[in-house]
Amino acid sequence: MRLSVATPPPVPGKARDGSLRGKRLGPAVPVRPVYQPFGAARELMRNHDREVLLSGPSGTGKSMACLQKLDLAASQMTIRAAIVRKLRTALTQAALVTFNDKVLPPQPNAIWFHHEDQEFRYPNGSRVVVAGLDDPRKVLSTDFDLIYVQEATELEEQDWQILLTRLRNNALSYQQLLADCNPSFPNHWLKVRVDDGATTMLESRHEDNPQLYDHATSAWTDFGTQYLRTLDSLTGYLHKRLRLGLWVAAEGMFFPEWDPDQHLVSRFEIPADWPRWVAVDYGFAVPFCALWLARDPETRTVYVYGEAYTPGLRDEQQADLIKQRSADEHILQVVCDPSMFNARSEQKRPSIAQVYADRGLARMVSLGIYPGQNNRKQGWAIVRRALAHDDGPARLKIVRGACPNLERELPALVRDPLDPEDTQQTRGTKEVSDHACDALRYGLCTEALPPPAQATRAVFG
Repeated sequence: MRLSVATPPPVPGKARDGSLRGKRLGPAVPVRPVYQPFGAARELMRNHDREVLLSGPSGTGKSMACLQKLDLAASQMTIRAAIVRKLRTALTQAALVTFNDKVLPPQPNAIWFHHEDQEFRYPNGSRVVVAGLDDPRKVLSTDFDLIYVQEATELEEQDWQILLTRLRNNALSYQQLLADCNPSFPNHWLKVRVDDGATTMLESRHEDNPQLYDHATSAWTDFGTQYLRTLDSLTGYLHKRLRLGLWVAAEGMFFPEWDPDQHLVSRFEIPADWPRWVAVDYGFAVPFCALWLARDPETRTVYVYGEAYTPGLRDEQQADLIKQRSADEHILQVVCDPSMFNARSEQKRPSIAQVYADRGLARMVSLGIYPGQNNRKQGWAIVRRALAHDDGPARLKIVRGACPNLERELPALVRDPLDPEDTQQTRGTKEVSDHACDALRYGLCTEALPPPAQATRAVFG
């Protein structure tokens, strides 16, 4: 059975005009609020592509449209669906508020939320799971017909690919990963999937949201006029993204030299005799990042060909992951975030670098484990020279798809308005994601600068 918003004869809960009327789910249960989709929201209801993205400026009703489609499918057929975001906690005050207050019938109703299993249970047997990819076990342990991702630009491409593998419940005649987002920078992996034809993008407009625009009178509502005035007050790239819905780079882009056509290369077999090394930026609550680099001895071109990027790993787990990923390679050196060499005497524990060494990395490499050069401005200058391609080919190449977070972060870094020679490390109350770029900085500085004194190699704190 295919779902459509306006296919006669009318299905219970759905009107000929495309509005979704309330479907009673039990004795004396109130009906759902009427929902009328317009524009891209209406297209979404009809779309059966495997990957579909509803993109547009702020306040166009993107999340509402996705949740309405998911609820409509769950009400009409017995399916398994999921509401997903990068962090589970972010759903509580976002998608779940909309789902409970504006999509589901008012309480009491026959749809109830099972807190232990974190899922909405429908009287017809449908299940709508709520999950965050910070703990993906709930998503990975089952199959789905529909998966809705809120704010999809928060995800890494690997997250998206994993979700696609879970679309195999086959209770619907189509299986779909649907998502919404505000635009990000033009080289974001999600926009690249759209440009490559893998993902269908529907472009949402403010006129699609009936709270902002009254289609009966063809005029903005009072609330819509006020809201658009707020968006019109934005400046720069925020105005272009959140008011106009454009995929544009942030102003003050730190590396304007970045060009995917110049810096991304197809996968190839790295010759065994090329020097290889690993660069690490430490993190636990935030992601730790390790990059694998190699240099062509003839052209001195540096290739970044591998990446590990994940939060929540202890020192020992990080070291084991690096050792596992490097098992069949001859790694000359591991260069680490200098903070990893700090003594942890108050915890009566060795430094993180010492833990790395004790877990076998010291034996794995021939030149040892060194602290990276931590002069940020000098380091960024070295990265910039490696990216430059105005006087010949760029020295830095990244193997396409092998380092998704490095590809994401490089074009997204912006200048610190108080120190233009450094990157901005916070935006509002949020830290900027720069872990892969920091690891790259350590790795390129190690390649460019003279080796440290031999004694430094043994000092782990």
